[in-house]
Amino acid sequence: MLDAFFLHHRDTTNIGDLACSPRDYFDFGVTEAAAFGAKIPDVPLTVLGGGQTWKACVRTVERRASRAHDIVLWGVGIASTAAKSDAFRMMQERCALIGTRCAGLEHLGARYVPCVSAMSEHFDTAPAPSHEVVMFAHAGYSDHIRRLPGVPEISNVDVSLKEAIHHIASGETVVTSSYHGTYWALLLGRRVICVPFSQKFHFFPDPPTMADPDNWPDFIGKANIAEGALDKARALNRAFYEDVINLQG
Repeated sequence: MLDAFFLHHRDTTNIGDLACSPRDYFDFGVTEAAAFGAKIPDVPLTVLGGGQTWKACVRTVERRASRAHDIVLWGVGIASTAAKSDAFRMMQERCALIGTRCAGLEHLGARYVPCVSAMSEHFDTAPAPSHEVVMFAHAGYSDHIRRLPGVPEISNVDVSLKEAIHHIASGETVVTSSYHGTYWALLLGRRVICVPFSQKFHFFPDPPTMADPDNWPDFIGKANIAEGALDKARALNRAFYEDVINLQG
């Protein structure tokens, strides 16, 4: 019999989505994972997320999650408007725990739990910077961003988590239009220039420097650093894990 069942974005080449399931970092006993839309088995615990998956989580709970004893959202992106909605109130009634990667929504009932990818061992083996600046591009939202000659660049698709983290770590400053690129660069203690394409970039507790597609080079060597972000993110995830496990006790 399964102890836990996990749903997140799996049918994708986006490394941020692929790397954000807590199943990959913590022990939940006998488990299975699937993409959103899969049938949920008769299981004591269902964990949804992370990622920008709020609507998928709501649909899952509304339609499919009745066979799960405890439902948990872990590191899910939740807009402030969503946290004030009827759907959120329904989720509060039906979910044992709601953890969001968006800081500042605690007063609305959403606990801050940053993306669980912070637990990856690849942060512990990341190299020291060897470039003044590197780019980590979102494959769908980066064509309009100014390029500088000689700046190493990879995107968030068709790349391993190790390759992504180690590439980001190689820059003293990181410019990125990727949510996870921004997050991982902050965790690594690098100077982070974010070229945002949605509101989801505005919920980091220690925010990056925001820039336009053309003026980002003005912030090289000057952008914000999030001191101690990796230790904080790991501590929050470990505490949330303990609370999830205690649901079954």
